[in-house]
Amino acid sequence: MASAKKGRDLTDWIPGWMAMDETGTKSACLHFFTSPSSGLKAGSPFEVLTVATRSKDGHLVLREISFKPLGAHKVPAPEIGDVVPDQTKQAWLPDLFENIYGKSEIDPLHLQEFLSTAVIRKILTGHVVALHYSSILRQRQRNRAIKSGVTEKAGSSFAVQGESITRATARIFKDLQTWGETKAAAVIAEAEGVTATTIHNRLQLARSGKYLETPGKGARKKSI
Repeated sequence: MASAKKGRDLTDWIPGWMAMDETGTKSACLHFFTSPSSGLKAGSPFEVLTVATRSKDGHLVLREISFKPLGAHKVPAPEIGDVVPDQTKQAWLPDLFENIYGKSEIDPLHLQEFLSTAVIRKILTGHVVALHYSSILRQRQRNRAIKSGVTEKAGSSFAVQGESITRATARIFKDLQTWGETKAAAVIAEAEGVTATTIHNRLQLARSGKYLETPGKGARKKSI
């Protein structure tokens, strides 16, 4: 995985479409595999739907993952270079979200037995990054499109009301690790456009404040 120093725009991981309900506790993402650069190694293009819920204790729970032929959900794949997920509403969303709690929780780490690390990272890491950083990515893409030379600042846009940046970083870090990301700090740094050292400093503060365990590595296995 690339380090934050290379300034990647996370194109490899961001889903092409996402949606959230009004409460922010339910989210869905579509991940498109249409070419070698987007993860398609052979066969026909396809798309993957992931649906998650946020529990009362803040835990991000994977509820659904399904593989369908490209176009099955009638959502167009994004243009090349577009890293901002489309957030248009779809007619099938209400039924999807209404019935989501009837589906069992899926342990993301169990997917390692069936899917490669690259595919899991695109699907799971992509969902978490889009969930927390879509507004930052949108501003970054807008700045690049108009070649303004402006460097967008993440600020505290990824924090919920009343939450410190340190606590928000710890929360997102735990989401990524729970979903199997082994290099969560580097992913956060890339999403925010800051150095990995900045993120590690925040995590150290979070551990000192006893709201992040010391230390915890993700359990994603390496593909052979």
